[in-house]
Amino acid sequence: MLMVAGGSWRAQPRITLPDGVLGVSFGTARRYTDVSGKQMCAIVPALADPPVFDRGVTEISYGVQLQPRTVRSASARVVAPSGQGELQSVPCHAFTLIKGGFSQTQVGSTISRVDKAPLKSGAYTLRVTVDGQTADIKFRIE
Repeated sequence: MLMVAGGSWRAQPRITLPDGVLGVSFGTARRYTDVSGKQMCAIVPALADPPVFDRGVTEISYGVQLQPRTVRSASARVVAPSGQGELQSVPCHAFTLIKGGFSQTQVGSTISRVDKAPLKSGAYTLRVTVDGQTADIKFRIE
């Protein structure tokens, strides 16, 4: 079972991720097209745990790595401080071919404000739900 360590601001206890979750990454998504023409994205390099974004950041990305052929349903969403304005989300999912179909191997998104202004400073939560199990992962924008 993978644990995400909390930091001091933190007083966030260790978080047990749902079964089937291999890890969670935060950072900036790098979007590219693979040799087959499929749009892909990766978070490279990922921020250290617990993730803290600099003040003035206009977008953040997260990726939840899933165990192939194990997870049946997965979702994730960011809960932001109030008074922020409308947020938009650009998916950063990944799938792999398996016999008989596809298996989702990552669920993720890049979050930004619709008006392109910096995201509000404060505490945020990434709520991850996998096969009915939920975990809340805290992060900050300074």
